[in-house]
Amino acid sequence: MKKKKVISILLTGVLLTGMLAGCGAKGEESASKDKETIEFWYHDGNANSNAIFEKLIAQFEEENPEYKVEYVGLPSDSYLQKYNTAIATNTVPDVASIRDQDVSTLINQGALSCVEEDFNSFEEKDHIAENALNAIRNCSTDGKLYCLPQYTQPQVYWYNTTLMKEKGVEIPKTIDEFMQDCETYADADNGTYFYSLRGGAGSLDNMLDFIFTYANQDQLFDEEGNCVLSDPIFTEALEAYASIYWNGWTSKDSVSNSYKEMVAEFGSGTAMGIANNSSALAENINNLGEGNFTNALAPANKEGVVVTKDVPFLGYTVFEGAKNREGGVKFLEFLVSHDAVSYFCEKDGRVPVNDLVYEDEWYQDNTYMPVYEEMMSSKDVKFLARPLWLPEWNEFLTKVQEPGLQAVLLKEKTAEEVLQEWAEYLTAAQKGYLESTK
Repeated sequence: MKKKKVISILLTGVLLTGMLAGCGAKGEESASKDKETIEFWYHDGNANSNAIFEKLIAQFEEENPEYKVEYVGLPSDSYLQKYNTAIATNTVPDVASIRDQDVSTLINQGALSCVEEDFNSFEEKDHIAENALNAIRNCSTDGKLYCLPQYTQPQVYWYNTTLMKEKGVEIPKTIDEFMQDCETYADADNGTYFYSLRGGAGSLDNMLDFIFTYANQDQLFDEEGNCVLSDPIFTEALEAYASIYWNGWTSKDSVSNSYKEMVAEFGSGTAMGIANNSSALAENINNLGEGNFTNALAPANKEGVVVTKDVPFLGYTVFEGAKNREGGVKFLEFLVSHDAVSYFCEKDGRVPVNDLVYEDEWYQDNTYMPVYEEMMSSKDVKFLARPLWLPEWNEFLTKVQEPGLQAVLLKEKTAEEVLQEWAEYLTAAQKGYLESTK
C-alpha cells in the first residue's frame, strides 16, 4: 500500500519537473499549486477499518490525483459528540460516515448537505438498493437524500445446524412451525431450548418484527399519525410472542437478555436459534465455528409474508459546512461505488447495497449472502420503517418499550395495557413531529 503511494508521489514529481522545464513561469505556477484536500471522518476507527481506508484512499487518490484525502478514524463510543462539537464550532469535515439512527437528528440541525441532485448524476445510481435509499429518505421531512448507503445489517434468524441435525429439526418457515419448535424442543430440566428470546436492552427489533409479521402490517402509523399498536391484532401477536417465555420455552434469564447474553446462549448450545442482524456473524463463528450454523429469513405469517425493520444502513454524508463540497461529493460517489463497496464489505464482513457486487467472486462464494439478497429482492418481504425521525424515539426504547416488554413477560401488566401505553406515547410524538413540519 505504502509502496503504491511512494510510486504515485515519484510519478507526480517527474511530471511536475517536466512541466517546469517546458513551460517556464506557467510551469512554476502549476508546480506550486497544492492538491485539493478532502477531510474524511469515519465513526469507528479501529485497526481493521483503518487498514481498509488506507487502501481505498490510495485507490481514490490514484484515480483522482488532484485530491488528497485526510482520514480521521474516531472512537465509536464518542464519535457523535465529535460531530456535534464540529458542527457547533464550524469545523466539520467534508465527508463523514453516518449511522441510520443519527441521520434525522443531524438533518434537523441543518448539518447535512442534500445530495439528491448529486446522486442523480452518479453512474451507478441504478445499482444501489431502492430499499436502502427509501430508508434514508424516511429520515427527512422532504423525502430527499442527505447521505448515501454503503452497506446494511439486515435482521435475520441464526440457527445451530449441527444441533438441529442431531435432533432432526428443520429450519421453521412459518410462525406456526417456529412456535411448535419452541414448544417441542424446550427442555428446561437440561437447560436447553429452541430459541433464545431477547427481553432486555435492544429487545425492540426482534419483538417488533415478530408482532408485525404476525399482524401482517408494515406501517407503524396511519395517515393521521396514530400509532397502530393499539389495534387488537397486536395484543394477540404480543401475547403469542410473550407465551414463549410464559410457557418456559426459553430460559428464565431471557427476560433480561441483551445482545451479549442472547449470543452467549446461542454460542453455548443453550438455544438452537436467535434473531439478530448480520453483525452476529463474527461472534457466531468464534463461538460455534464455520459450518455449524446458518442464517435464514424470519418465519413468515399465514400469508407467506415476512415483515422486518426498515433496511438499517451505514452511509456517508457531505456536511453542509464542507470546505470542499465538490471534492467531498466526488469522494462520496467513490465510497458507494462498486469497487469501494465490494472491498469494504469483503474485508469488514458487511452486506453490500450496490448490486454490482453480487457478481464478485468473494460474494458468490459467501454462504451467508444469498439470504440477504433474497431479503432485499423478495416481494414477500416487507420493510417496517422505525421512526428514527422522532426526537423521542431513543427515549421510547429505553424508558418505555424495554420496561414495558419486561412487564408483559413477567405478567406485571397485560399485553393490551402495554401496547396502549406504547401507542399513546408514539402517537403524541408523531403528531407533534407532523405539526412541527407544517
